[in-house]
Amino acid sequence: MSTTFKAVRPLSDFLRVLIAPAIWFLHLVILYSAEALICIGSPAAQSTAMAWMVFLATAAALTGLIILAAGMLRPGASPLPSPDRRNAWLPRVSLLLTLLSVLGVIWTTMPTALLPVCRL
Repeated sequence: MSTTFKAVRPLSDFLRVLIAPAIWFLHLVILYSAEALICIGSPAAQSTAMAWMVFLATAAALTGLIILAAGMLRPGASPLPSPDRRNAWLPRVSLLLTLLSVLGVIWTTMPTALLPVCRL
């Protein structure tokens, strides 16, 4: 039996990669669940309530993603290749997933912001 072993990354590194897509997913769920619940109520307050929900949920999601990207781009956590090539891909994947999640948040917001609320 060999005494050498292959180093395994901790689970926290994998979970750190999934933070940005989780923010995007929560934004999607909040917007479309809120629209479904708001459409049950009175027609007079529907567009105002949905406008506020879209604004607050999108602002919170984009703020979280910007803070996440800023943390990745600080000088100590550069996504640029490091001398150790094995560890160079994880920060870049995290940053790219964060940018993709920003696009996803914007893409999710567009129909809820541009189309009429509760239109049958």
